This record gives sequence, C-alpha cells and structure tokens, in this order.
Amino acid sequence: MTALFATVNGVTQFLLLPCGTEGDVNDDKIAGVSPIGAMIDLEPMLHVALEGDGFSRDFAAGNTLRYADTAFGLRLEGQELSEEGKKTVLVSRFANGKGLVCRNILEWYKGEGLLTSRNELENTGEPVVVEALPSFNFSGVSPYGRQNLPQEVVLHKLVSNWSGEGKLYSVPTDRIAFEPSWSGLGLRIEKWTQTGTMPARGQLPFVAVEDRAHGVCWAAAIEAPASWTIETVFRNNNISVGGGRGDFLTAHWRKTLKRGEKICSDRAFLTVVKGDLEEACHRLLERFRRETVKKTEEDLPVLYNEYCYSWGNPSEEKLEKLLSAAEELGCRYFVVDDGWFKKAEGAARKVIGDWETDRTAFPRGIKAFSERVRSHGMSLGLWYEFENANTACEIYREHPEFFLTRAGRPISHRGVVFFDFRKAEAREYLREKVIRALRENGVGYIKVDYNENVGLGADGAESLGEGLRAHIEGVLDFYRELKRELPEVVLEICSSGGMRHEPAFLELADMVSFSDAHENPAGVNVACNLHRYIPPRKLQIWATIRDEYGLEEVRFTMAKAMLGRICLSGNLANKPREILEELGRAVSFYRTVSPIVKEGKTVCIWDGEIVSYLDPVGRTYLVRESGDGKEKLVYAYAIRAPKAEFAINTGDFRVKAAYNRPEDVRIEDGVLKFTAKDCALWGCVLLMERV
Repeated sequence: MTALFATVNGVTQFLLLPCGTEGDVNDDKIAGVSPIGAMIDLEPMLHVALEGDGFSRDFAAGNTLRYADTAFGLRLEGQELSEEGKKTVLVSRFANGKGLVCRNILEWYKGEGLLTSRNELENTGEPVVVEALPSFNFSGVSPYGRQNLPQEVVLHKLVSNWSGEGKLYSVPTDRIAFEPSWSGLGLRIEKWTQTGTMPARGQLPFVAVEDRAHGVCWAAAIEAPASWTIETVFRNNNISVGGGRGDFLTAHWRKTLKRGEKICSDRAFLTVVKGDLEEACHRLLERFRRETVKKTEEDLPVLYNEYCYSWGNPSEEKLEKLLSAAEELGCRYFVVDDGWFKKAEGAARKVIGDWETDRTAFPRGIKAFSERVRSHGMSLGLWYEFENANTACEIYREHPEFFLTRAGRPISHRGVVFFDFRKAEAREYLREKVIRALRENGVGYIKVDYNENVGLGADGAESLGEGLRAHIEGVLDFYRELKRELPEVVLEICSSGGMRHEPAFLELADMVSFSDAHENPAGVNVACNLHRYIPPRKLQIWATIRDEYGLEEVRFTMAKAMLGRICLSGNLANKPREILEELGRAVSFYRTVSPIVKEGKTVCIWDGEIVSYLDPVGRTYLVRESGDGKEKLVYAYAIRAPKAEFAINTGDFRVKAAYNRPEDVRIEDGVLKFTAKDCALWGCVLLMERV
C-alpha cells in the first residue's frame, strides 16, 4: 500500500493506493478540479467538529458533522516516521493556530496488509467543546479516472440483524446517485450508524468500496464498542469514507476539552488491494495474527453447550447423563448456559444480577459439578450476563445507585437495568460475583452474554454520549481485568448471538458466538458471510443435534459447524449409536482440517441463490485456502434443493479427503463438479490438495 497526502490551498487529504498504481492517479481529480471545471474545497483528512462551527455550503449542515470550520482550519505542520520493532508509525501533526493540535497516527506491522488509524486531539488554548472526533477518513476513491464510472464503483456493507448476521449488501454507486450535479455542487451521503451498546445491531462497523473497472478495493472496520458512525460521501467527483465514535448529531456525544487535556479516538483498520472484496476482507483480518492463542485453544477443540437441550433450565441431574457422550466426542469444554442461578425473592422466574447458585438444580453446588466435569476430562463453562440485572434482583433493590441513569432515572427496559462500570462499588460487587466465583468453583470457561441495549447514553458527563463512552470503557476494563486475573479461562463473548461483532470485543475474546441461529438452516449463510469479518478460529457455530435428526441432517449440521468452531448442543444422551458414530467421524475429520480453519484464507463466498434466511432455498458454497496455498477446503450446502448441481472453480487441485463425500465428485478443467444427495438438508466438506 502507498499512503498519499495531497495539500491544496492549505487543506490536506489522505489517499490509500495499492503499490504500483501511483502513476495512474489523475492529478486534476486529486486537486479537486471536477470534469466540468468546478473547484470545490479539498476533502479534509481530519473531520473534527467543535461546538459553534459553521459548515461548508454544499448542504452539509444537518446531514453530517463533516466539513466543519475546524476541519478546514487544521493545517499540516509536519510528519514524523519511526520504527518500533516490527511496527512502523507515521504521525501527522495538524494545528489550527488557536491552540488546537490534532495528530493522526498511522501504524503498520511488517508483513501485514492493513493500517491502523487513530486521531489524538490536544488543546493548548481556551476550553473547547468537541462534537466529532472520527478515527479515519480516506478520500479520492477512485483516483484513476477523470470521472468515476458509477456502475463500476460498488459500495459494500454487512447488514447484521438478530439471527441474520453479516449479510452482504452491495450496491453500484449509480443506484445511490453518487455522480456530480450539473454544477458539481452538493453532497451525496450514504451514512449508517448504531447508537448504544449493541454495535452490530443493524450493520457491522465495516465499509468497502470496490472500483471494478480498475480492479481495486478499499475496506475499513472501526473499533465500535458503543455508538458509532460511518459515512461514505460523494463530493466534487470524489468518494470519501470516514467514521468512528458516534458524534453529537448521531449519538449525543460531545466532550469539553480544557487547556492541557487530550482525547483519542478508537482505532480504525484500513486497507486497499489490487483485488476484490474477499481479498480486502482477508487483509483486515490479518491483525488477529498478532494475538497470543491460549495453549488449550491452539488445536481448535470442540465444545458442548447444553442450552439447546435444557433451554434455560439446566440441572445437575439433567446434565450428568450428557458427560460421557461429550467426553467420547472429545469435547474440551462443557458449558452450562443460562439458568444455573436461583430466583430472586418474589420473582416469577430466574433473574440475572445476584448470581447465586440454584441449589434446587445444583444441590451440591457449582464447584462439585465442576469437579464432576473435570473427571470426564473437560473444563466446566458457565454463562453470565454480568453487565445487566433485573429490577427484581436483590442487588438492585439494595443498591440502585450501582446502575446507569438517564435524566436522573434508572435506565430500565422492561425490567432490565445496567450496572454503571464507572463506579468502583459496582465493579467490586462484580469482582466477587464473577471473577472470584469462577476461581473458587474451578470454572475454565466463561460465556458472557449481553441481551439489552443501553440506548442513547447515560448521565454523569457533559453529554449523554460521553457518559455512555466512559461507561463502555469501564466495561472493557473489567473484561481486561477478568483476563488478567484468570489468564487460563477461555472467554466467549456473545450478545443475543452476534450483536457485539466489533473489533474491540473480538480482540478480547477467545471465541465469539456467530449467531443465535441455533437450528435454522440459514445458519450456514450466516457463518459463511462472517468469514469476511471474524477469523474462523474464533467463530463459534452451533451444531444442535435435534432428537428427530437423521444422518443427513446431522451431516449438514456438522458440515456447517466446520466453518468455524464446533459447538455441539442437544440431548446427546438419547442418541442412537449410528448418530454418535457419525458425530465422531465429523469431529475426527474436523481435527484433520482445523489448521486450515485456523490459519487459512477464505477466497470465495457464494450464496447467490438464497434470498430468505427465514425460509432458505438453494445452494451455497465457500472456498478456503491453507496458509501455504497447497490445500483448499471446499464447503458446499444444498437447502431444500435435492440433487442440486455444483461447479466450483478450484484450479489445479484434486480431492484428498472428504466429509460426506458426494458420489459423483470429479474435476474437469480446474472445475470441481458434484451433485447433492436427494434430501432436504445436505452439506459436505472437501479437502483438496495441489496436483
């Protein structure tokens, strides 16, 4: 990649190009001269906005906090390049001559195909109120032609809803009017935002723009543990992309910055490739290679979670009979999900917040059951939703001051309230109920769920958005403390399935729940789509084995779960021998291909036939390469499409091994061909080797 900075009339913009394409850049376009000869202010690199700012006169005001007076007033004063081991850092220093200094910090790690961007704002003058501090902005997309061909420039985002996470949405920019007006004046904005503490609700904090005419794709993902915004803007014949923390317009965030104070944005991850969307997404995932993987996680072990058996009513008696089957299948973790805790006094059902063991369900306590699980060669996992509580719980009745408020009243959504992680007393209570309890009970795995959204913000700061930002930073600090205090405990992050799919939480987790699509066949498509955003070694996929499943349904389910981390569920104790043996074969095959799941590269995701995730019909497939390029995994599925035919370009490879191998598999001129069986749910995984 090449980072290019262009300054015209004092305004500096930032472009990102694939190496070798610098000579193809159109200078007039970069300078802001449109094809019709109009000249509009250049695109600022730093879209900082302060209270009281005016905005550029291209109909920006009210639509966006971009193009504020402060953004145009920041001048590049210098750049400093340094190296710190494998990391190269470029700091660009801007100032407005009134005491405001902004530093854009770009970081690159040797061998990776992405940059990290963040902005630091320092005030050396009179107090100011900041209303926008995004993490990144790159412009000049696409810089190669005098005028964009809007049919050839495609905007990509990942729509993400409950049990339908990560669905690719792609639109040519002519469909959203990304072309100049007759005078060149006016903005066209495609903006998406999320407000609150479920950052993947509606869409993932991700954007990509692909210039298919020149074979180049730009992509970005932002850390977004709470409110965020991403804006793709067409202005003066250029597309610019930027975003970060939710601003005052979208999330009621503003922050007073006094003399001598600094604030910093969250991180953004940026890339550009001479290639397509899948290559750009793979580049963004390279940052996860720097993580240290726990020894217990290196071989991607299978786990069992009992939720789709007890459905929230676990007990020692129910679960005891599952232990032998889970052990036989080689599970390393046995997870007790929601419902292991007792009812609050006067409550009609179990409520979260007090975290006392239900002695009716577990008469000997969690520690004794943990020891029983360990005797079968597994570690006990325990479910928590420790950020929230119910108004019926004892801790809320006794200490309502531990919880977030808005307008002076507790934030309560139908009885769900939220611990305020800015308060030392609340954190100390949770240390006892979570960290200490895990340690004393010998728990080796924690599944942390999160099933309600705080919303706009919270009291306790100069704005509701700043109150929410400080609270979520306290939440992240508590997760970090949990990891420090219990370094061997495996951490799964869940939020109604996948509503916390964002970089800060993904980085904390050993695994993340892919979805609450426990049994829906379209879970295949969800898992495939999330390969663009989450490393498969972290992507935990439900493999629920229902009582009525025959062999083909079991094979489909296990082939689906092999797209990431296998999480078995259902009543394993009542399965006929042939089903258990089939599960054993699936787990054994998964162990042989797990290195590709862990270290490989997804090169093709195709789901063109399946429109509805509620009622899916059709074929889908995914191709993943090994790190050395010598092997491939081909995942293929047919949903209510008996005898569906597949033709997948695989190149000079042959089939080495397979799970649920098709009877007619063959290769013709580099195309892998086969036919699904005559059944409603069918799936296979083929391991291929280079010829």
